[in-house]
Amino acid sequence: MTAEKIKALTDSIAERNDHAAFDQLFRYYLPGLVSFADSVISDRHQSEEVVSDVFVKIWDNRKTLTAIRNFSHYIYIATRHQALNHIKSRKGSAFVDLDDAAFEDLGEAASLSFKTPERSMIAKENLEKIAQAINELPPRCRLIFRLIKEEGLKYHDVAALLDLSVKTVENQMTIAMKRMVEVLEESLPEYNMYYAQKKIQK
Repeated sequence: MTAEKIKALTDSIAERNDHAAFDQLFRYYLPGLVSFADSVISDRHQSEEVVSDVFVKIWDNRKTLTAIRNFSHYIYIATRHQALNHIKSRKGSAFVDLDDAAFEDLGEAASLSFKTPERSMIAKENLEKIAQAINELPPRCRLIFRLIKEEGLKYHDVAALLDLSVKTVENQMTIAMKRMVEVLEESLPEYNMYYAQKKIQK
């Protein structure tokens, strides 16, 4: 989903109390947010409740949505805070080291929306190969790749979200992108042709 579409939905929710737009937004973010919450609290059922609570609060405070510039960043931060509050209430501990968190498989990785010129020439079967390669990335690397490429977050946003340095995020993206290039070169002869032509044009 594009940033423009997300903005249109949040504006409709804020300005017109649009239940259909709210439901669409909820369904879009639910898989990723549950996986993210589960990486923090290691309880799938409780993670679903955490995400539901986040969206209840969003609806209750919907009039403020127009002031949010990056909803994806906002919703992940809100989910993280809610998950940490859940742990605090459950265990009486206010500290969780996300650097040691075991990020679970992100099932929605297959639906990644690549916003690149070569996207139009990648057939469905090749997208499946790319999705498989993404799922084979180390867990944290996979999550960082998804947040940046699918959710459109900036490197510094992801660093703040996951309690990592920007340099670590950059290194993880380098690993992910290197693997994507390898898959494209192996699976897509047209990929090499495309970039060969780009080099000739230069």
